[in-house]
Amino acid sequence: MMRLAKHDDASKKAAAEAVAAPAEGSAAIDEGAVGVLDISGAATGADDNAAISVWPAETVGAGGSAAAVAPACTDVRGLVRFACGGVVMLALCAMLLMNGCAAGQASSADAENSAASVTAAETSGDAEETEYASFEDVAADFDESALDLDYSKRDLDASCDASAATAITLEGDSATISGSGATASADGVTITAAGTYVVTGELTDGQLLVAAGDDDKVQLVLAGATIHNEDGPAMYVQNADKCFMTLADDTENTLTDGADYALEADSDEPYATLFSCCDLTLNGGGTLNVTAAYHHAVCSKDDLTVVSGTYNISAVEDGLRGRDSVKIRDGVFSIAAGGDGIKSNKDSKPTKGFVSIDGGTFDIRAGDDAVQAKTLVRVAGGTLTVAANDDASHSDLEMHLLGGMLTVDAGDDAFHAETKLTVDGGTVDVTSCYEGYEAEKIYVNDGETHIAASDDGVNASAADLSDSSDTDTTSNTLPNGEAPGDLGVAGDAGMGKGGAGEETGARDAAGDGAAANADSAAAGNAAFAGDAAGQRGPGGNAPTPPDGSEAAANGGAPDNAFAEGAVQGGKGGQGGDMTMGDENCLIQINGGYLVVNAAGDGVDSNGSVEVNGGVLLVAGPTSSGDGAFDYDLTATVNGGTVLMVGSTGMAQNFTSGTQAFAMAATSGTAGQTVAVVDASGSVVASFTAPKQFGMALASSPAFTEGGEYSLVVGGSVEGANADGYADSGTVSGGSETAITASCTASSGLGGLGQGGGPMVAGQAGDVRVQCR
Repeated sequence: MMRLAKHDDASKKAAAEAVAAPAEGSAAIDEGAVGVLDISGAATGADDNAAISVWPAETVGAGGSAAAVAPACTDVRGLVRFACGGVVMLALCAMLLMNGCAAGQASSADAENSAASVTAAETSGDAEETEYASFEDVAADFDESALDLDYSKRDLDASCDASAATAITLEGDSATISGSGATASADGVTITAAGTYVVTGELTDGQLLVAAGDDDKVQLVLAGATIHNEDGPAMYVQNADKCFMTLADDTENTLTDGADYALEADSDEPYATLFSCCDLTLNGGGTLNVTAAYHHAVCSKDDLTVVSGTYNISAVEDGLRGRDSVKIRDGVFSIAAGGDGIKSNKDSKPTKGFVSIDGGTFDIRAGDDAVQAKTLVRVAGGTLTVAANDDASHSDLEMHLLGGMLTVDAGDDAFHAETKLTVDGGTVDVTSCYEGYEAEKIYVNDGETHIAASDDGVNASAADLSDSSDTDTTSNTLPNGEAPGDLGVAGDAGMGKGGAGEETGARDAAGDGAAANADSAAAGNAAFAGDAAGQRGPGGNAPTPPDGSEAAANGGAPDNAFAEGAVQGGKGGQGGDMTMGDENCLIQINGGYLVVNAAGDGVDSNGSVEVNGGVLLVAGPTSSGDGAFDYDLTATVNGGTVLMVGSTGMAQNFTSGTQAFAMAATSGTAGQTVAVVDASGSVVASFTAPKQFGMALASSPAFTEGGEYSLVVGGSVEGANADGYADSGTVSGGSETAITASCTASSGLGGLGQGGGPMVAGQAGDVRVQCR
């Protein structure tokens, strides 16, 4: 290593006496500055042993130049020292020049790698900050456990110190402000600093604008405030770190807008009655009424969090919208939206774009989807009553049902996730839909589900991650007939009209087109639903599916094998080529209680089916084009109770399993109970069929290999529940058909012969088992 050597006092004195006078006008060296370096040993090239001598600052001449340090000509030792110093300085300069050239070459050679390293450093940090190039990449990295599903202490705190807050009193076309951080103008009120602001009164045509600093947290306490802005948001959080909007207890607050906005230059913003560019939290015990005649009602470009409060929302497009996420802990919500009821649309980060509902009471009427997310729809609690023209809940990736009570009326699918749908709890009652549960992989682990579907009840089909997988639409007619953007029509909020919300112009093109399909959709439902119960929404009419939906494409009719054959070149159709299934598609039932009433296939997988536990009761179609059970690869049963009834034309059995199963031809009519009884007369499983049937498939933990059982149709089962289900007790009356249970299916193609011969399993790879 180099070592520093400081000159002794005698050397300092000699050097000081030899310093030439600085040139006139030259700059002086600051006091205490280090002087000229005297390097010994540098010429030898022994860098590690070189000594650096430090000349004190007082010995340095004009501008700190070493040339000014010159010993007197009469001092021979000084002259020698000066000469040696000059040689050393020249050697040092040569070394520096050589090193500089080498460094320049290395710099040139490494420039590209260096730039690449900087780029990598900028993009390889926290994944939260990384924007993904494609949604497929987002899907590959998505992990539900990585999501921020919690609520901060500040989110949960709806208190405020009124004595320290700034009071904003709205007075028609003006405002009075008491306190700091806010100013009033002809346009309304502008808040420019962090703090708490209590807002009361009415602003007839203006805006409450938050334009605070990047690190400022702003709390807005609405304590009986009404704001209307004809050409923009009633409340606009343009800049802040985070905004907390607190609804004061026992107060009613109203925000409305006009049908046309004056937008910012070169931008489509703002676009909501309550619009925030930063994180927005809504809390408190009051009421907020929002009518959106332009686009959305409540929108945050970052995270939207709702902790508590009562919300009456009507919007020509979306009701609650958080680009990065929507998290709801509790509250009471009445949402009428021409587009989506609740939505998150961030598609470039795997930790964003989700909707999470932990509680609350919801009444959602949507012209498109009631709940829509890019990465995840999560419902862990609450009571949701949903009516949607399209899907009740839709996720472009995953969906997770963990709790709550959900009542669903959907024009297309009730619950649609592209990649994975998991049911871990909750009570789900789907009164009307095209398909009930749909995803590439479906896992039912717990919970209680009832599904009435005009096509498939549970359907595993290949994921579609393209942008066109779920096209946004809007409608000016909601499932109950009301017009979005008009709380006066909704009635519950007790408000007048909020502007021109009855017509949405070009945004309603899809909705109008969907209305044109109403007659054909209703006719299709009636033709294929048979006498299935519960396949109409409130008022006796199913929601009208929008153009582009699967339900609209099929006119509401089941998408059966023959229809698929016509579209897909004969898949499963009569005389068509058999095609192999998709190994990615799976329906796995591990627990819970699942009852399906389907006009199409009851349980349909384009890949495989596994039943490992729980209770599965299925009433399949009355038509011969579908079956109660349909799969393309394998179907195994290893546990749980299964009882399916349906038509015989396309019937399929299990392929194998560790638990015995049996299938046989047996007929009955709507309202008759089918009971599986063991040799002692005890009921093993039972189910009341909502429509006529010609076959039954059963499996139970009570079954043994080679065991003899009876199918009893039309009897009365002791202790059965509302679905006719029991797994114990006795049955009285009815007609019997003998069956034999086995863990191994008979070989050959399955299906009931027209003469009612024995049913056997479909072989792996068969698309459809067809009667001859």
